[in-house]
Amino acid sequence: MTNAEVTEFLEGFKTCMIASLTPEQKSYASTATFAREGNTFYILISTVAQHGKNLLSTDHLSLLFAEDENICIQPFARKRITIEASVKEVARDTGDFEAGINLLKKRFDTELVENLAKMGDFHLFALRAQSGSAVMGFGQAYRLDDNLEVVTSITGHHQRK
Repeated sequence: MTNAEVTEFLEGFKTCMIASLTPEQKSYASTATFAREGNTFYILISTVAQHGKNLLSTDHLSLLFAEDENICIQPFARKRITIEASVKEVARDTGDFEAGINLLKKRFDTELVENLAKMGDFHLFALRAQSGSAVMGFGQAYRLDDNLEVVTSITGHHQRK
């Protein structure tokens, strides 16, 4: 697997699945639209929603990008990339906020993103990759570094009973 293949796979998505923890340390799964720049994913979500509350109280989460089940040939070997990421709320009065919002406006309805960004309960979060893994089929698993570049192939032996 090449770094270009990782990039191409991720570019095929407009939403990601998020695994976060509630303030009570309970697991919670959700989805969010995102814009990506390098190894950082920007999401604009409401803190009225559970996943928004979670991100205000944690500094890490996992992202999952999985091949559409309707085109997946083998569900047991479904193509997917999992990313462990740090979480940082982006302050509204910074250039980083404007840059993140502009990235979202390039991918989605400009007027909608602008309106959401003005709402007090919507917060912009920067999710920065720390490590990851990519599975592209049976025997095709790879570790990714914090730049989402392929580091090594993951090898192992399956055991039969």
